[in-house]
Amino acid sequence: MSAAPASDLRIAAVHVARAQVLGGAVHVIGVDSSALSGAREVGQADAVEILRDAARSGDAAIIVGAFADRDQLLARLPAWGVAGIWVGDAQRPADGVATVCVAGDPEVVVPGILTLADDLRADPAALQPAIVECTDEVCITCSDEGRLGEVLAAPPVLFAPARVRTADGEEDADVTILGHVRPGDLVLIHAGMAIATVPLPPEVPVPIAAEVMS
Repeated sequence: MSAAPASDLRIAAVHVARAQVLGGAVHVIGVDSSALSGAREVGQADAVEILRDAARSGDAAIIVGAFADRDQLLARLPAWGVAGIWVGDAQRPADGVATVCVAGDPEVVVPGILTLADDLRADPAALQPAIVECTDEVCITCSDEGRLGEVLAAPPVLFAPARVRTADGEEDADVTILGHVRPGDLVLIHAGMAIATVPLPPEVPVPIAAEVMS
């Protein structure tokens, strides 16, 4: 039975505790959460559509193991303002897809995250964002380094803006540079303009039952 590295476990618990302190929800995908206090269970089937409707900015999502559109779900979470926490023993997402990855037995790690989050909620100092000196280049005019958005509605007419969802809520974005966009596309928004499309990760290869037994 594997245990999670303490640093990753704590980072995950901080995100969960922040969500709870702010009145957000903690969604658990891929594991029975009936015995997990303060978590909402979501099935793997149609998880993207379910969370798109249910999740709100400030929530946290704990995603367990592997299923076909797992990485595509993780890639969309920042556009919804949701912290994505992956837990598992194998088929770890690529670097940068999840907010944090916690390796280990989900039956041990997921309760551990929630228990530690309970403790952290009593320590406001532990939930403060880390102060990091930024060395990345940003726009000197607006200091906007680009935000991830998911297209909700394509422009109704030529040169009209698209309606997009970001961590800040719904807004209009100029998509002239990109041209045609479709609902569900991920775009990078800079100063109110979509400047690039963000490709979704490929589906996760999940062995079928017959392959596992052979």
